[in-house]
Amino acid sequence: MNHKVFKFIRIIAIIICLGIIAYESYKIYDDQKEYAVADEEYEEIESQAVVWPTKEDESEVIDYPLIQIDFDKLEAINPDVVAWIYFPCLDISYPVVKENEVDEYIHLTFDKQVNKAGCIYEDVLSDPEFRGMHDIVFGHNMKNKSMFGKLKMLYQDENKELLEKNPYVYVYTKDYVFQYRVFGYYITKVGSEAYKVVETNDTYDEFLEYIQLHSAYPRPQEADFSQRPSLLTLSTCSGASGSGKRFVVHTYKSAAWIR
Repeated sequence: MNHKVFKFIRIIAIIICLGIIAYESYKIYDDQKEYAVADEEYEEIESQAVVWPTKEDESEVIDYPLIQIDFDKLEAINPDVVAWIYFPCLDISYPVVKENEVDEYIHLTFDKQVNKAGCIYEDVLSDPEFRGMHDIVFGHNMKNKSMFGKLKMLYQDENKELLEKNPYVYVYTKDYVFQYRVFGYYITKVGSEAYKVVETNDTYDEFLEYIQLHSAYPRPQEADFSQRPSLLTLSTCSGASGSGKRFVVHTYKSAAWIR
């Protein structure tokens, strides 16, 4: 290969590399721009429909975070809203919609704007009142840790103490506040038994055995499944995009209050 041909190939290779770098840089910028738009939307929704407890409220003897949710305002924005989810130890706080068809909200925000951040949504087969034997809520594993991007922190060794401080997830519906206790989590894949439809006592017991076998988190000693309390699974992506890996957190309903 003569010097001119080699020089030409080298120039082409450099141009291709620069093009790839430029494209990837644009994609990162575009993604961050979308993330920012979604973050602003959810911050605005929270400012309009959620009132957090004051120091005086916190000083009272209470059983759950006294968050006031204005469901009328939420329903005016999106009638598919069914709840507000709050996971204190990870500072996850979002409205939850009930999808009408599979993956309806995977790329739609709460006010139905097209955005990669999507929405926190309940599975199409789950109970909109969170009274099913096994309900499932999905959220994206966002790079900026929004949505369910913080769930993976539970799997990291340096964060093992998080659940020791507060192992509860709270779901606020129009009429009730449900407290769920985390009792298992692990990495799985799309279509695994982690997403099992549970409608009978036998499938409930089988599902518990499956979780016990796969969980990276020891089942709490106080966990009592003798009455088969409702189960809630939080699910998000794990690993590289398109890998099919998922990270799931399993919880059981440990208390309920009328709002």
